[in-house]
Amino acid sequence: MCAIFGIIGPYKKSLALKALATLSHRGPDAKGSLAGPKFFFGHYRLSVIDPSPEADQPMQVSNVTVLLNGEIYNYKELSKELGSKFRTRSDTEAVARAFIRWSEKIPEKIRGMYALAIFHEGVLHLFRDPFGKKPLYWTKVEETFIFSSEIKAILAYFPDMKWSRKRFCSYLSYQSFISPETFYPGIFQLEPGGYLRYENGEIDSFVAKRVFEKKKREIEPGYLEKLLEESVRYRLVSEAPLGALLSGGLDSSLVVAMAQRQLQKPLSVFTVGYEGFEKYDERKFAETVAEYTKSDHKYAVMDLEDFIKAADELAEHLDEPLGDPAAVPLWFLSRRIKESGIKVILSGDGADELFFGYRPYYELSDIEKLDNIKYRNWLRNFFRKNYSYNREWEWYKRIFDGSPLFRSSAELFTDLQQNRLLKQNVKDDRSLENIEHFAARFGMPAGAKWYSYIDIKIQLGEVFLKKLDRVTMAHGIEARSPFMDRILVGELLSCDSRWLMGEEQKWLLKKIARRYLPESIIYRKKKGFSYPYMEWLHKSGELETVNRINEELGLFKKEALDFMMEKSKRNRFRHHLYAIWFLCKWLQKRM
Repeated sequence: MCAIFGIIGPYKKSLALKALATLSHRGPDAKGSLAGPKFFFGHYRLSVIDPSPEADQPMQVSNVTVLLNGEIYNYKELSKELGSKFRTRSDTEAVARAFIRWSEKIPEKIRGMYALAIFHEGVLHLFRDPFGKKPLYWTKVEETFIFSSEIKAILAYFPDMKWSRKRFCSYLSYQSFISPETFYPGIFQLEPGGYLRYENGEIDSFVAKRVFEKKKREIEPGYLEKLLEESVRYRLVSEAPLGALLSGGLDSSLVVAMAQRQLQKPLSVFTVGYEGFEKYDERKFAETVAEYTKSDHKYAVMDLEDFIKAADELAEHLDEPLGDPAAVPLWFLSRRIKESGIKVILSGDGADELFFGYRPYYELSDIEKLDNIKYRNWLRNFFRKNYSYNREWEWYKRIFDGSPLFRSSAELFTDLQQNRLLKQNVKDDRSLENIEHFAARFGMPAGAKWYSYIDIKIQLGEVFLKKLDRVTMAHGIEARSPFMDRILVGELLSCDSRWLMGEEQKWLLKKIARRYLPESIIYRKKKGFSYPYMEWLHKSGELETVNRINEELGLFKKEALDFMMEKSKRNRFRHHLYAIWFLCKWLQKRM
């Protein structure tokens, strides 16, 4: 796990070194660079596999230069298949030799999480893993092309690049910015599963469209269990101390249980607690899992002061605002994990999206049945004349308008809500523009398979996995997500989605979990992650940040802000208000 940075074209070495230094948090164990008249490559390393200096980067094998951020879990199998004489035990060398053998087709051969840069015979090749676990940004200014693991390095080299308020709609719609766009009009992120080729000043990029053939048979639970076990086993390969995040929910608990069965000593597992807020605190569930699996449970208790400090540090660190409230306790917990000496953690991200764990999937499935309802035009006109700011109104309006209903679980502000909030006009279906490229690749954006597909792209790729990478890597920790395995996901998306969805949330995963977890954990009522962030925001006076920034920048209509602030006291629009507050806090740091 590392930071990668590179320049092709004219550059100033002093600026290149300054830009590279902004990424040091991602790799505290080693630093390397390689420079020529028209290129500069830099790397910071977090040593997890083969910590020897010979495995440092940039790595050169024959005439191939490689910079890798991430882990290639099947590197040992690749090494055997390639049959070459390796000088290291690293996955980086396996990637270099795989490129020599298979060139641009290596994504079909590797299994892992990665942002990968390969320089060969004057051509730069950039690759990003299918789920966007590892970030990769790029820009081109005149004849200078730059790529980087984080935006901050690009801004250090080109400080005149500015964020744009025209991008607010993407953030408000999805809590984040959707590939290939960022908050900065001149900076782009390579899409998950994307490939970019840069040669002689020309950029050629595309995303491979994966077609999952529908199987005639239903996937066998036993077969799926073996795939999950294999995925977990791959992610236990580490020469650095390893642990796991544990909420006490089904997903993280199953990952812990499967991992613990394959280890010879207790696995360190970590939970956040909130003293005095029992309805949010999940430590008792996590403790049940830890006792059952014989894991070593550690927890940290966050209070109001911790929350304000962690949120302040998070806003300072992130290159773009992120509207997920869970980023703050993860930041708080990551610091404790680092202090414990753990370098690698497992997470349960991805299970809800793969196994249909969200209740709205089932609600929206019923609403989609209205697509062919009689008197549709009359209903459309009725809805337009009798509008509501609740999201349910937006759902029905889309059906009657013939517009894609589901746009990911990450969707926060509807277009109508944005119109009420922003001092700019937001047209109908503005949020759809951000994901049109996904809809075009998928075709007919409706039904259970679409729900899973677009949530993997948006909810996971642009929110959850982005949060997981930026927060953990800020503390020099590598996070691995076993549910997001290329082979496992391919099998699940190839089977009949209606069967997989079933009548109950995550029924298939629960069936597998019976061999690993107590029923009290498997069948406990699903509760979305939450904690007392809104209580703390009101008590601390932090929400005044919103009013101060709004007075200076004139972003929002005051009556809409007042409406949400009042409603949030009664447990409504909490997430909406958090996203606005964090945006303002982020902006405050850069004014």
